[in-house]
Amino acid sequence: MHMKRLGSLALMLGCVSAYAKAPEREVWITLGADAVTEVNAAFIVAGERIPALAGRKGDVVAMKLPESRIDLVSEVMHEKLKRCGGFLYHETEADALAELSVEGAPALAPSLAVTYSLDKAPVVNTLIGGMAAANIHGNIEYLSTEFPTRYYTSPHGVAAATWVRNLWAGYAGARAQTGGDVTVELFTHALWAQPSVILTIKGTQQVPAGDEEIVVLGGHLDSTNLSGSAAPGADDNASGISTLSEVIRVAMASNYQPLRTVKFMAYAAEEVGLRGSKEIADKAKNEGDKVVGVLQLDMTNYKGSVADVVLMTDFTNAAQNAFIGSLISTYVAGVQQATSACGYGCSDHASWNAAGFAASIPFEAMMGQHNSTIHTANDTLAVSNNNANHALKFAKVAGAYMVELAKGTATLSDPVAPTVALTAPTTGTTVSGTVTASATAQDNQGISRVEFLVDGAVVGTATTSPYSIAWNTAVIANGSHSVVARAYDLIGNTADSAPVTVTTSNSSGNAIFDPVLRVPRCANVSNMCDSTTLLVGRASLGPEANGPNTVNNSCADGINGTFHFDESNDRIKVSTVSGNPFAAGETVLIEATVWALAARPDKLDLYHAPNASSPVWTKITTLAPPAGGQHTLSATFTLPAGTNQVVRARFRKQGSAQPCYAGAYDDHDDIVFAVSP
Repeated sequence: MHMKRLGSLALMLGCVSAYAKAPEREVWITLGADAVTEVNAAFIVAGERIPALAGRKGDVVAMKLPESRIDLVSEVMHEKLKRCGGFLYHETEADALAELSVEGAPALAPSLAVTYSLDKAPVVNTLIGGMAAANIHGNIEYLSTEFPTRYYTSPHGVAAATWVRNLWAGYAGARAQTGGDVTVELFTHALWAQPSVILTIKGTQQVPAGDEEIVVLGGHLDSTNLSGSAAPGADDNASGISTLSEVIRVAMASNYQPLRTVKFMAYAAEEVGLRGSKEIADKAKNEGDKVVGVLQLDMTNYKGSVADVVLMTDFTNAAQNAFIGSLISTYVAGVQQATSACGYGCSDHASWNAAGFAASIPFEAMMGQHNSTIHTANDTLAVSNNNANHALKFAKVAGAYMVELAKGTATLSDPVAPTVALTAPTTGTTVSGTVTASATAQDNQGISRVEFLVDGAVVGTATTSPYSIAWNTAVIANGSHSVVARAYDLIGNTADSAPVTVTTSNSSGNAIFDPVLRVPRCANVSNMCDSTTLLVGRASLGPEANGPNTVNNSCADGINGTFHFDESNDRIKVSTVSGNPFAAGETVLIEATVWALAARPDKLDLYHAPNASSPVWTKITTLAPPAGGQHTLSATFTLPAGTNQVVRARFRKQGSAQPCYAGAYDDHDDIVFAVSP
C-alpha cells in the first residue's frame, strides 16, 4: 500500500559531487510530485547525484536513476512518507513518459464497459456464509512467521510464492488437475526472483476465442523492511493474500462456476514500484484481454477507524466503486463504509488503472489511521489482536464482488426454507394512520430480511429481529386488505406467513407521502387533496422533504439559489368546485402556492395525467405571479376518467412550458389523488 502526503517540489540542483561509481543500468520511475523533495534529499545525504527529471505532467513526475538506487527510493517512501512504494517502476523512458498521460481514472474502452447488477444473492450468501476468520488467521500466521521476509529478491520470497501456489491448488483439488476448469501457475518475472501467482477459474460464457471477459482479484505477496532483515508483513500484505485465499476456498468448496472468467493474483515486487502487477497488467493490455473489473486487497486486518471498509476514490473507477458500495450495503451487514484518497502509485490497482481497466481498492481504514507498523519487524498479527475478524469483512466484500460481477452458479448449501408468522396486525382488526406490522421468523442458517406485503405489494422491510415496520395505512384506499410477511434466508429461500385480513379506515383530504410513487398522495376518494407542507422548498433549499416529489423521482429540481428568495413551489391543493367527491366530469380547482423572485418573469405551468403510475402529461395552463414573494395561483380543469390521477406544477425561472426541464431554478412537484371509478 502506497500513501500520499502533500508537499512541494524542489529540484535542489548543484548540491552534490559527481558519481564516483562505474556506470550501471539506468531505469525510470514515476511518482507524485509531492514526494520528489524527500527523494532528492535522500540522494543528497547519501552523497549522490539527484535523479534526473525526465518529465512532468500535473502532479506526476518521471525521473531517471541507477537501478541499484530503487531501494533508496523505496526507503524514502516507506520511512519518510509512510507509503508502501508510492511510485511505479519503468524499464524505458518512453514507458515512463506514457504514464504521465494517465490522469486519475482513464475512460474505459467500450468493450470493457459492464452493467452492474445485484441478482445473485443465493450464490453470494452461500459463499460468504461459509467463510471463517480462523482460516484467514491461520494463513496470515503462516505467511508472516514461516517466511522471515517475502522480499522480492530473497529465497524466502520465492518460497512464499510456491507455498501460495500450492495452497490455492489444494483448495481447487481435482478442478486444478489436467482437463479441469481451474489452473494455478507461477508467473515468472525475468528481472527478479520472486514469481507472481495466478489462479484462473475458466468462465462458462460462450464467446469466440479471445473474447472471454475476465474479473481479477489481487493482492501483493511481497513484504519489506529496508531498515532490517525481518519483514513479517502480517498486515502488509499477508492479510490481503489470506483474505483472497478464503474467497478461493469457499468458491471451490461450493463448486462455484463463474460465467465470466475469474483470476486471483498474488503479485510479486509491489513494494518496489508495483513491478509485478505492472508487468501483468501491461501484458493483459497488449494482448487485448477483456478485463472488466479489478479488485485490489492490500491491508485488510487492522481496524484503525470507525469506518470498516474505505474505498479509495483516486486512480480508481467511480462506477465500480459505487457498485462495491452497493455490495457492502446489501451483503455485509453492520459494516460501515467511507471514502478516502491514497495518492499516486498507492497499490497494484494503479497498474491496472494505468492500463485502462476499471480498478478499485477497498482499504482497512481511513488514510492516516492505518496500521503504523507496516514495513517494520513489528507488522505482526499481534497488532490486529491476534485475530482476523476485520479481514473477514473484506473476504465477504471480495466474495460478493466476484459473484455479482462474474455471475455464475454454485451448489447451494441450505435447502431448508425459513418459517415466518405475522404477529401484528391481527385478522379482523380495523386500522388507521400509522400502525406497527411485526413478525417472527426463524431459519437454520439465518434470516436476511422480512418483507411486509399488503395486497401483494411490499410496504416495508426489516433486517433485524424483532422484525417490524411502521405501516402508514393512509397511503392505500379504505377497505379490506390482505397483509403477509415474507421471510428470506441467507441464500434466498423464502416463506410466506398465513395472510391476515384487515380493514383500513382513514379520513380524506390531506395528502400523505407515498414511498412507492415518491409523491404526496390522497389514497381515498374525497372532494379535496392538499399537499399541506410536504412540498415546501426546492431540492436542498428548505430543504424540500422527499425531493424532488415527482412520480418515481422522474424529474429533478434545480439546485441554485436561496430558500424563499429564489423560485420554489410550496403547495398544491386540488378540490372540486361543486363539493362532490372526485369523479370523471367534475370540475376541480387547482391551487399552487409559489415563491417568486420579483426581478424575474417567473411562470407556473400546470399539467395533468389520468394515470399516475404511467403519466402522459397534458398541459392545463401557464400562469404568472404578479410580483415577487409568496402567491397562490389557480386554474380550473375537468377531470377525465381514471382512478389514480396526478397534477404537476412546474415553477420556472425562464424557458418554455415543458413537463420536465433541467432548469437551475426550476421546481417540479406532483400530487396524486384517488378518483371514483
